[in-house]
Amino acid sequence: MKKILGELFGVTMHSPVARGEVREALRNQLEFKAKLQIDQNLTEEQAFLEVADIFDAFFASISEEDKSNFERIHAEEARVAPKEWYGNIGINGCIDNSEFTEAGQAGELYGIQVIYPFARDNIRKLVQARSELMKSIANTQGISLYQASNDLSDVQVEFTKKFSFEDQEIFLNLMTDEMIAHTNALNDETAIINQQTLEQEISNSNLTGIMGGVIVFACLIILFFMFK
Repeated sequence: MKKILGELFGVTMHSPVARGEVREALRNQLEFKAKLQIDQNLTEEQAFLEVADIFDAFFASISEEDKSNFERIHAEEARVAPKEWYGNIGINGCIDNSEFTEAGQAGELYGIQVIYPFARDNIRKLVQARSELMKSIANTQGISLYQASNDLSDVQVEFTKKFSFEDQEIFLNLMTDEMIAHTNALNDETAIINQQTLEQEISNSNLTGIMGGVIVFACLIILFFMFK
């Protein structure tokens, strides 16, 4: 019997992750997002954040293996889903992408040429460049990392406006996946550094204790000969 992972956009998900369930969840996800944009007059990014929150809650309750399988299948289905699923929210839904297809690239973002159709390894480089640029902006302009991140998000919004709704969805999904992976990697590195620092402090503490013992012993020897 398959294990129930939980409900996602009205679809009961099971382990092992099934493509049919992911496909149905994707369709409901897109309908939910489009409804948010229309009913609540949300921007593309605002609606996307609402969707991301739902994914975060779902991922928090499943294993890393199930999460990895889901993300892989979800990305595959998002690339081949019928255009009708993405609807026609705003003018972006009708934008022609033939110029990007012919050129093989969609322009420059954060100093990186964005390959078209979007490729995960290229998006990964984009996320790395964004992270480095965010630190640079924060340092040179004397603002916080959060403020620098907001500035870069504004740049990204302008960049994605030229894409169709479908392409925006694919681009943002890939960016989100890689930004989460990048953040997790940084957290792992921080944990390793903290562990190494702690071990060094313990080592130094032990060395201090040993040296203290040697000093005390030496003082006792000196006192012994002084009063002999």
